[in-house]
Amino acid sequence: MAAPTALILGAGFSYVAGLPLAKDLFDSEFLIPSRAANRRYEAVLREWRGWKSAHPAEGPEQFLSELYRAATRGPVPWAWAAELVAAILATPLPHDRGPYQARYGGRITRPVNVADHEAFWAVACSRFRVSAVVTTNYDLLIERGLRHRPMRRGNRPGIYYGGLGRPQVLKGTALPFSAAKPDRSIELEGTIPLYKLHGSLNWGLEAGALRLYQDLRPAFRHGGDAQIVPPVVEKEAPPWLLDVWEGARQALTSCSTWLVCGYSLPTYDRAITQLIAVAGTAGALTRIVLMDPYATDVASRWQAVAPNVKLHLLPGLPEGLRQLFELAD
Repeated sequence: MAAPTALILGAGFSYVAGLPLAKDLFDSEFLIPSRAANRRYEAVLREWRGWKSAHPAEGPEQFLSELYRAATRGPVPWAWAAELVAAILATPLPHDRGPYQARYGGRITRPVNVADHEAFWAVACSRFRVSAVVTTNYDLLIERGLRHRPMRRGNRPGIYYGGLGRPQVLKGTALPFSAAKPDRSIELEGTIPLYKLHGSLNWGLEAGALRLYQDLRPAFRHGGDAQIVPPVVEKEAPPWLLDVWEGARQALTSCSTWLVCGYSLPTYDRAITQLIAVAGTAGALTRIVLMDPYATDVASRWQAVAPNVKLHLLPGLPEGLRQLFELAD
């Protein structure tokens, strides 16, 4: 039987599908759900442009970190910046836009229409025994790639959210708002746990409790109540995510192969680095497959957290797919 494999997917994985990297965050187009939201967004962007002119060598994460620590910067409270970031990352990609309201686009039941992602999942699901997925991403691209339930077509095993209670029933909206396609609720019935270390744009709050949605509406309502860890330099796990982090640690510890795509293990992600280092030295890990266009530059970071493990350096997506196929179990 093939060895168990954990996938570790970062911002570079979502970038291939068209989402911005952190350094380009405020240069992206985004959905504006209301006039009031637009006023808040414009205030944040004005503050960002002024800050950037004074700090030309730094980027959005440094700006957001400073604002987060201060809680308010001039006329801009932190909550406005968090709302804008969520809106940018939740804005439907061009292939997800339809005749319905944009905030309901890119829902979890729709497969990803991205050729490079489809090719990646085809290799991962057919050539590796994927046991878990760990990600720092907020979006729904992984869920839509592995699907919300097992699918024979494409050999997709489906996911559920690791670290959260089950059953996991997601609220939806009839599309295109007709009785013919209600789908107002679905249950995640997959076999692969997906650990979202920084939360998710489809996780909202309702009466103080976490509520899961099929779409990204939490990013656009009530001033943005998507439950995500702020995209600041010093990211830590909040109490409500501790079970997710612990589940991720256990999953990584139990796998002998880690397939890493688009996550460079940045030095400022100290909490995640520590989690990965504990799992990499205390578990069954024997090799790390690193898919990254800058694999040779970041290899030393991965070797540092798993010093006795063999590294395989591959190009990023899609260039590295052929080598990944040949390297499989």
